[in-house]
Amino acid sequence: MALLGTLVSAWRARRPALSYYEAHVYSMTPRSHARFAAASAAFALLFVVAGLYPRLPAVPLLAIYTVLIVLYGASFVRGAAGEDE
Repeated sequence: MALLGTLVSAWRARRPALSYYEAHVYSMTPRSHARFAAASAAFALLFVVAGLYPRLPAVPLLAIYTVLIVLYGASFVRGAAGEDE
């Protein structure tokens, strides 16, 4: 899941055109997407480490990353609904 988040946000960081909601409502920039890509890559690495060392708790990592990806995804969901202001 974190690897997919990394790939999607890295792809979005390279796209020049932002949607209305990304640019004006949520004030996201390509740099915002790049930051989320870096955070997702860090979580992917933490998940690998937690998998290699069972004493490290993976569930809290998953909970934190789930909140982050929901907040990140919310910037696209509203724009995808086609709502006009």
